[in-house]
Amino acid sequence: FPLFLLVGLVPWIFFSSALSSATDSVVGASSLVTKVYFPREVLPTAAVLTKLVDLAFGLLILAGLMLYYGDTPAWTSVWVPVLFFVHLVFTLGLSYPLAALNLFFHDIRFLVGVALTLWFYMTPIIYPVDMVPDKYRFIFDLNPNSLFINAYRRAILHGQNPGIEKMLLGIAIATGTFLIGYYLFKKMEPHFADRI
Repeated sequence: FPLFLLVGLVPWIFFSSALSSATDSVVGASSLVTKVYFPREVLPTAAVLTKLVDLAFGLLILAGLMLYYGDTPAWTSVWVPVLFFVHLVFTLGLSYPLAALNLFFHDIRFLVGVALTLWFYMTPIIYPVDMVPDKYRFIFDLNPNSLFINAYRRAILHGQNPGIEKMLLGIAIATGTFLIGYYLFKKMEPHFADRI
């Protein structure tokens, strides 16, 4: 169970901390935004990428725990960088509009915190998705974090390839989220200076 839990927690902690940090990124650099022109999407992108350091420490703890339990990662762990890249694209796609909206509506950051808490319990991190009755399983298929975390577990712990069908669904959701999120960010960007 500790390995099962940690394989779910490490990517979730990256996702939630990256999203929270990115939401405050534009507001936190308001003096910079008004004085110097630069691509504003750099701010949420940098906020997300800085959380890679935390992710690296989490992976070290996971590796140490796997050694302790004598459970070496399966060869299918080679899928993890691909899965993480798709997860990163999804995270960035959510970060862009939230960073912009937080400039217009300062309560967004509090709503993000509440939403992340609810999302945590709707994602099979502390419980296996097999516990969910079949008729409700489709809800978890629509939750991108559920798709990613289940894929991490299959690749690292069970020696299984991430299912092609679910992988394609994850890629489609991540790409769609990124394109829509980036478009919304660029749409709001000209009004940033007026809101600071």
